[in-house]
Amino acid sequence: MVAAGHGGRYIDAAAAAGVRGVHPRLLVPAGADAFLADCGVPLRANRTLRNDEHRWRLLFSRLIAPVVDDTHDPAAAAALMLGGYRPNTRRSYMSKWRFFLAYCAAHGRVPLPATPATVVGYTLWEQRRRALSPPSLQKYFSAVASAHAVAGYDDPTKHFLLRLCVYGYRQWALEEAGGELAPQRMPLPAGFILRVCDLGLSTPDAHLRVQCAGLVLGFLLFNRPGATACMRSCGVAFSPHGMELQIVDFKIALWTGHERHAFTVPIDGDATRVDKPVALVRLVWDQHRAAARARNALLFADPALPPPVLLFHLAARTTNFWLRRVLSILPLRAPLGGVYQDHSVRSGAATEAYALGVPLPMISEMIGHALLEPTLRGYVRTRWWSSPAAREVLGRFLPSPLRL
Repeated sequence: MVAAGHGGRYIDAAAAAGVRGVHPRLLVPAGADAFLADCGVPLRANRTLRNDEHRWRLLFSRLIAPVVDDTHDPAAAAALMLGGYRPNTRRSYMSKWRFFLAYCAAHGRVPLPATPATVVGYTLWEQRRRALSPPSLQKYFSAVASAHAVAGYDDPTKHFLLRLCVYGYRQWALEEAGGELAPQRMPLPAGFILRVCDLGLSTPDAHLRVQCAGLVLGFLLFNRPGATACMRSCGVAFSPHGMELQIVDFKIALWTGHERHAFTVPIDGDATRVDKPVALVRLVWDQHRAAARARNALLFADPALPPPVLLFHLAARTTNFWLRRVLSILPLRAPLGGVYQDHSVRSGAATEAYALGVPLPMISEMIGHALLEPTLRGYVRTRWWSSPAAREVLGRFLPSPLRL
C-alpha cells in the first residue's frame, strides 16, 4: 500500500493502520477477465483501445494510481510519469505483457504480483509456443519486470531459478537448431558503400537514389540510431570545410536531455577525384531544393509522398530497410558463418575506421557512446584489414598527418 505523506513509499497494510490516505496497490487476481480484456487479450471488445500504446496508457494509469492519487494533481502527475517512456517502448512493453497475461488467463495464474513459479510456467509456455529466441525471451521478461516495478512489487524475474530457466531455454534453442549457433552479424565493408554510391548516382529511380544517399550518410555518421532517418533538408549545409549536419528535434536527444546533434563531415580535398559519398548526398539535397519541398521536410523520405507526410519522423530502423533493399540489388556475399543485417552499417563504419587508424575515442564519440568499452566490445573488429575503399570513404576522419 501507499500512505499519504510517506514519500510515495509502498508500505504494508498493517503498518498503515490509522494513517489517512492509504491506497492499495493494484492486484490482478487469476481470472480477472475484465482487466485482461482491457489490456488487449480478446475476451471482450473495447473500442476505446485502438493499439498497444493506448493499452499501456490504461495499464500504466492503473499501476501508478496508488502514488498519483496522493498528489494535488493526479492527472498531471500521471502524464509526467508516462512521458518517461518513449512511444516505441510503451508499445513494445504492452505487446509483450499481453502474452504474459494470455498465459496467466489460460492457466489460472495471478499475473500481478506474479510469483517466480508463474514466470517459470510462462517460460515453459513460450518454449512450447516456439516463437521466441533466447534474446527475445529476455525482452519479454523485461516487460513483466517493468510492470511489477511500476506497481511497487518485487521483480519475480530476478529469482535465481529463473536464471536457470533462461540457461535451459538457451540450451533447448541450441538443440532445436541442430547445435548450430545463429550467424554472426558482420561489419559492412566500405567497398560496398562505394558501390551504393555508384548505384545512387546512376539510377533513374528517385526513391532508390534517396535511400542510397541515406544509407551512405548513415555509414559516414556511424549510423547513429535514427540520425540519418530524421535528417531534414534545413539540417544540411555545404561549406568549404565539409557537410555541416544538425538534427534540431532528434527525439532520443530530447528524451535524454542532451543537446542537439550537430557534426561536420569533412569533404575530400583531393581535386583529382570525385568524393562519391558527398556527391550523392549533395545530388539528393539539390534535387530536394529544386522540387521546392519544405525546408523542414525529411531529406531521405520517399519523394512521392504528399508534402504533409514528408514532415513526419521516420523510424530509427529505416536504415535497416534501406540496407535490405540495396542488398537485393547489389548482392554481397557475407563471409562464412556471417550475415549482413541491423547493425552491420554501424559496425562496418566503426571497424573500417579502426583498421584505418582513426582513434578509438573519436569512433566512440561518432557512435554516441560515453565509454570506449561498449564500442570495442560490440562494434569494432580488431582483426580487420584496412582497404583503399575505407580510406576513400572514411579517410576524411583521420588526423591530418595520417592522411598522407
